[in-house]
Amino acid sequence: MGDSASVIIKPSLKEIFLTGWEHCRVILFSAPCGCGKTTTATALLAGHTVCALSAADAEFLPGNIPPDCDAVLVDNLQVLLEPERREALCNLIRSRDDLHFVLLGRGAVPGWLMPFQFAGVLLTIESQALFFDRATAQRMLEDRGIAVSPGDMSAIQRDFKGYPIAMDILCRKLKNGGAYSEDILNSAKRELFIYFDEAVYRRFDAPLQRLLVSLAPFESFHLELAKMVSGDPRAGELLGIIQRDTTMLLFDGLDTYHFWPIFRVFLMWELHQKLTDAEQRSLYSRAALYHELHDEPDKALECYSLAGEQGKVSALLVKNAEQHPGVGRYHQLQNYYFALPDDEILKSPALMCGMSMLTSLCLDYEASERWYAALQDYAARLKKTDSEYKTVQGKLAYLDIALPQRGSKGLIEVIGSVFRVMTDKQLKVPAFSVTSTLPSIMNGGKDFCEWSKKDDLLYATMKRPVETVLGRDGVGLADCAICESKFEKGEDMSKRLLTLMSRLGEIQARGTSDIEFAVVGLLARVQVSQGKARAALEAIESLREKFLDTGQARFSPNIDAMLCRIHLRLGDTDAARAWLREKAPKNDARLWAMWRYQYLTRAMVQILEGECDNALLLLARLKPYCEHCGRVMDGIHIRLLSALCMERAGDAEWKIELCGALDTCREYQFIWPMAQYGAAILPLLGACGWDADAAYLDTLVAATRAQAVEYPRFLKQEVQPMEPLSAAETQVLKLLCQNLSNQEIGEILGIKLPTVKTHVSRILQKLGVSRRSEARAAADKLRLI
Repeated sequence: MGDSASVIIKPSLKEIFLTGWEHCRVILFSAPCGCGKTTTATALLAGHTVCALSAADAEFLPGNIPPDCDAVLVDNLQVLLEPERREALCNLIRSRDDLHFVLLGRGAVPGWLMPFQFAGVLLTIESQALFFDRATAQRMLEDRGIAVSPGDMSAIQRDFKGYPIAMDILCRKLKNGGAYSEDILNSAKRELFIYFDEAVYRRFDAPLQRLLVSLAPFESFHLELAKMVSGDPRAGELLGIIQRDTTMLLFDGLDTYHFWPIFRVFLMWELHQKLTDAEQRSLYSRAALYHELHDEPDKALECYSLAGEQGKVSALLVKNAEQHPGVGRYHQLQNYYFALPDDEILKSPALMCGMSMLTSLCLDYEASERWYAALQDYAARLKKTDSEYKTVQGKLAYLDIALPQRGSKGLIEVIGSVFRVMTDKQLKVPAFSVTSTLPSIMNGGKDFCEWSKKDDLLYATMKRPVETVLGRDGVGLADCAICESKFEKGEDMSKRLLTLMSRLGEIQARGTSDIEFAVVGLLARVQVSQGKARAALEAIESLREKFLDTGQARFSPNIDAMLCRIHLRLGDTDAARAWLREKAPKNDARLWAMWRYQYLTRAMVQILEGECDNALLLLARLKPYCEHCGRVMDGIHIRLLSALCMERAGDAEWKIELCGALDTCREYQFIWPMAQYGAAILPLLGACGWDADAAYLDTLVAATRAQAVEYPRFLKQEVQPMEPLSAAETQVLKLLCQNLSNQEIGEILGIKLPTVKTHVSRILQKLGVSRRSEARAAADKLRLI
């Protein structure tokens, strides 16, 4: 990689080294081959008198270190296997406190060096510190006489990520001029892979080579998977050798690993060269079986598809289709369902039923009804004596009740249908999803707002039949539903809540996790309404931990969304932003009905962030779903949030949305759905002009004001900078936040360097910060870009 005099060293790496030199006597460079350890260390030691040794030499550690040297450089540390030679090096380090030792190895810190690390004598510099940042990579190109455009520089950094040897190869490819291109990228990759083949892969023995190639397709893998796909019972021992001698294999946790990304791409290249098509299919088939046995159907389907085993793909999809949406992984597997040929689906009642439900959850009701009709046609061709008759009729009955577009009109009839279907011994009905993993029964798998109008009557008459017929799914259901109904109407439900909480242990022991989430979720909402949001946060966090410990991660997305809503009330905007950034569902081309609670939470955070246009776009896409499927409660929230967005955008039609929400709340005598928005909605209630029921409005305003007192900053936008940024300053800020230098910003915007510096100075002043890194943090917090 060039002689030390011309070596480009990242400033932060130099700073780390010099600080380590000052405070530690031993510095270990621990990084894969090609990271430039030797070249970099030699350059950093320029000016010192160095005794250079290699652990690969037979005469390693001769008896005398030259008296005039102040540093010992030891290369190839990973091959130092003999205990006596290791101990000789350790004794030298202990006895010669007048020397600095710079050690270069491909593996992690070996156990025999850890005592020095624990004593604070040893500093480890890992691969990421050796990788070039954008500025250092550009200096390397310029040092070699290569000029690239800012756009090409961005592409180079994206493709090579500052990997030193790859940058060295690229420099030679670009030496003759010409722009960076896909051909140059592929040529550089090929040369890099040839280097890996010689420097790493061929140095392993045959069993280890086979293991590496077998594991190449997997982004991460467990030791058990390694044994299964390779067929080698020594897989664990071999992985240990890789970890000892290289840093190409990274440790994720107990017996779980992943390859260094660049090395994994190389291994895939080796796989396609070393294994025949049949051998590759066999490898994927074994991996698919592993994932199927470990209840990972999405990974199993991917591997079965790569193995060309379409029959097993279909069998897995049929198995999943037999489950209701609260348990079945319809969203994860939807691409596999949509890829099935129609004629294959039409042969299977389970697939037709599953496709009717799946397309409905994707808000494609026309397709859902088409698959429902296909199942009806299939049923019409059966005789009552046919073995499939009961099963197919049961699936039709299930869809009649469970399909979202069937809604909840004529609730008594719907409940009666459930009982008849569940007790009809002539039918085999799939299990129902009562809550769809949501923290609610009234607004779970079905919208039961109509039930709320006659909640006392229905509770008295239907409680026992519901719990009898639904079995485990019915334990606590009626008590939770009546409490939820009273709570939404702002009625006193303290005694009922005590009764419900007294049954929580029974629900946990004899019922289902779905009802448990609904009960704990209701308790948390009651606590929030009482100003006890922190207690609610603890309750939901505790439930989340319990569900994860018991392997029920299916609840996590909605639990995380509920935690986000509580954080919003507590004013913890950083936690809300983190949820939006890391866990919120995207506003994708295909919305997913079961994520509506998360979509509404996303809209809340966007409103807080001032992204009202984006929130309105999302809410607009959810409106047809609520109208088509009779989702009363969701419709109230959509209209309320839309009114907030429109009012903040200066659109006078916010009054129409808010008055519409008020009309619906009054019809059902709901208080909490609107009152919970507290300070955000309170000013609008007095300005919207709604006068349909003065007494009801007074009650609602009082409840809303109580929430405003408890959470005065809920959904309130944060104060923007005292002085707004100009258009030019906003452009500069965007580029600054992409880590571009002043010179690069000037090149892109076509302005001189002093002008860029002036803009940067004014940006820092307006944001009240003193460093560029602080400006990026402030811009992110204030959502300026």
